[in-house]
Amino acid sequence: MRHTTRREILSEDTGSPYYELRKYPEPTVCSGCNLVYHKGRWTNGLTAPAGANRELCPACRRVQDRNPGGVVYLDGSYFQAHRDEILNTAKNQEKLARAQRPLQRIMWIKPNDTGLEIATTNFHLARRIGEAIYQAHKGNLDIKYSEGDRFARVYWHRDDQPKPK
Repeated sequence: MRHTTRREILSEDTGSPYYELRKYPEPTVCSGCNLVYHKGRWTNGLTAPAGANRELCPACRRVQDRNPGGVVYLDGSYFQAHRDEILNTAKNQEKLARAQRPLQRIMWIKPNDTGLEIATTNFHLARRIGEAIYQAHKGNLDIKYSEGDRFARVYWHRDDQPKPK
């Protein structure tokens, strides 16, 4: 059985400009978030020498283009009552993800008609946030992936039911 390489998977991607096959000259520093491109990856915690190449990392380009890789929709009366706690869960998941994968981040958090919308740079982070909220608060979780695209819509909803007397 033949194994598919990462390069083959990315080359079969939907043509997204954010999944690049090119390598940046080392060292390259992101002019938006100061990540350093080192050994073929964008990494945290490194300092590049003066005069390093400057480029926008894929995550900063997504933010600049306002083109999320995933969106989490939160709503329901339970959400309204526990908004701060649920938002902290989402932000903690971003922090945990960014420690290992610095290109995964929350792009924006904004209210919508019925609750809140959280846009992420990556569909994996959107799913991770939805699953963490579901694990902590139960409710209804629905994850929808766009066919042939690397995009996810995550819907979480919970209403409190009045307790019988």
